[in-house]
Formats: sequence, C-alpha cells, structure tokens
Amino acid sequence: MFQKTIGFRIFLTLSILLIGGFVFLPLLWLINTALKPAAETFTLSFFTGPMTLDNFKNVITDMRILTYLKNSLVVSFLSSFMATLVSALAGYSFSKFRYRGRSSIMTVFMLAQAFPQAILLLSIYMMMMKMGMLDNYWSLVLSYVVFTLPVGTWTMKSYFDQLPNALIESAKVDGAGHMRTMAQIIFPLAVPGMVSIAIYGFVWSWNDLLYSLTLVTDPGKRTLAPGLVLTYLGEFQNNWANMMAAAVVVSIPVTIIFIFLQRYFIQGLTAGAVKG
Repeated sequence: MFQKTIGFRIFLTLSILLIGGFVFLPLLWLINTALKPAAETFTLSFFTGPMTLDNFKNVITDMRILTYLKNSLVVSFLSSFMATLVSALAGYSFSKFRYRGRSSIMTVFMLAQAFPQAILLLSIYMMMMKMGMLDNYWSLVLSYVVFTLPVGTWTMKSYFDQLPNALIESAKVDGAGHMRTMAQIIFPLAVPGMVSIAIYGFVWSWNDLLYSLTLVTDPGKRTLAPGLVLTYLGEFQNNWANMMAAAVVVSIPVTIIFIFLQRYFIQGLTAGAVKG
C-alpha cells in the first residue's frame, strides 16, 4: 500500500502552491491593476497601494462597452444554441443510424479540427464577402458553429452511445416518429451533454478575437474582444487600468454561467469515457 511520507506531502504541497500560483496569480494581478488609479498602473504594489473603483465606473458608463456587451451576448447565445442543436442531431444520427457514407462523414468531422483557424479565415472571409455577409452577426455565428460542430458532434455521439436502443424501439412500438422520439425521449436524457456543448460554444464565441476583428468592422456591431482592444489599446496611448477593469466586468457572465452549469458540463465531457 502506498505510504504518504513527509517528503511526498512536502512535494505535493509545493506542487499545489506552484500550480495554484501559476493559475491564479495572473487573475489576481488583473484585479489588482483594475483597482489601481491610472497613474499607479505600472507600480509593483499588490493590493497594498491606493485603490479606486473609478476604472469600473468608466467601463460600465461607457455606452460603447455596453454595445459591445450586447452584441457579444446576441452572437454567443445564437451560436451556442445553433451549435448545440446541430451537434445533437448529428451525434444522434451517427450513434443510432447506419447508412452509407456514415464513417466517411464522421472522419471528415474529425479532420476538420486539423486545420488552423487562421488559414480557414481566408476562405471564410472570401465566402462571406461573396454572400454579402460581412459586417453581419450571421458571419460570426456561422463561423463559430463550424468550429464548435466537430467537438460537439463527437461529444454528443459518445453520450447517445450510452443510451439503450430499447428506448427508441419502445417509442416506435408506441407509434412515435423520429422527431417525437428525439424531442420527448432522447434529448431530455442528453441534457448534460447538450449543456456542455452549449457552454463550450458560448465561451468560444465570447472569447474570439481573430474572426470578430476580421469579419465585422462596423463599430456598432463589434463584439467585446475586438471592441475592448480597439477602445483601450492604441498606437500612441494604452489605457491599461480601464482595460483590466473591462476584462473583469466582461468575465462575469461566463463565470456565472459556468458556476451554475458546471455539473452538467463535467458530466457531458466525461460521457462515454467509461462504459459498463
């Protein structure tokens, strides 16, 4: 039996402190900078110098930031919903149906993850330009759905693999069609997996900078990531204090969502890992 010696306990404690510092120190430094007066931004005081809430006041009273926040919420919720729905339908198809070309399509879904996003942006930009969808929410929504779909589909397939086929056969015997079976029997049992994909898609959309900066250039339609960068960081002047305060504020929605839904998120990600 493994014995926890004093040396092992010291090593474990030091490892936890090191990993914890690596994870939480940048976050604490961000909050510390957000609470400093602008003139004290580059001082080394760590929650010991003068503190102020002026940076947060400047952020929440700036109508530009509120517009970016609204745009991000619209785009993130739309892309999350669409990605979850399509992933659930595709995962159910791959798990419970057998048809010609199924394996090839599943392989294509997996290979889609192999291409760098920056390279795909070139083709997506040209495609959106030809369809007249630049400076449009839907250009971002469709792009985010495409990137969420491979992970979402395979996660949902693993989840549906655990559901017995007897449920579907019983529904058929009772006269239920495929759509009714999915809506009333299968999907309610797959809520943890669907929630995990919804969170994944939401966070992806919320944090994206590259696509939102390229596909949408209208200031009134910008999302948070490019909006914050273009508002507070410039060629001749950088407002780091307000930037850090804005980063704290915009992280609150994602944090709240994850806190309340983390149980489903973990269940969905671990689905299919162990089969009885």
